[in-house]
This record gives sequence, C-alpha cells and structure tokens, in this order.
Amino acid sequence: MSDAEQAIPELYREAAEQVRQLAQQARLTDIRGDLLDLAAKFERLASYAEAAIRLRVPGYPHGQIISSERDRPPPKGRE
Repeated sequence: MSDAEQAIPELYREAAEQVRQLAQQARLTDIRGDLLDLAAKFERLASYAEAAIRLRVPGYPHGQIISSERDRPPPKGRE
C-alpha cells in the first residue's frame, strides 16, 4: 500500500474524530445524533477504502488528496 493510499483511510478517520468532537459540543440531541451518524459513515468509508486498497479494486483509489490550510507550514514572520 503506497503512502497516498494509506493516507485515504486515515483522512476519513480524522474527519470522523473531528465530527465526534463537534457532536460533544452540540446542545441539541437531534444535531448530536446526526453528527454521530456522520462520524460513523466516515469510519465506514475508512474501512471500505482499506478493503478496496487491500483487494486492489480496479479504479481505486480515485480522486486526489487536496491539501488544506492545516497541511501548509505557517507563514514566516518578517525578521
């Protein structure tokens, strides 16, 4: 499994964790439930991605990983 392939399931799991953290902050039970459902979907996507990569499903992974603000180093200050 390449580094790029390995990153895909991990990105899904990171998203699931972020959504779970939002759910903990939610004050309305219906929103909390919806967020926890979404987190569970991200976990399933991570499992599906791992299986597809392991089984070498044709055409998977598809798409590209795009960088986010968190991936970029902080701007250098003026010295």
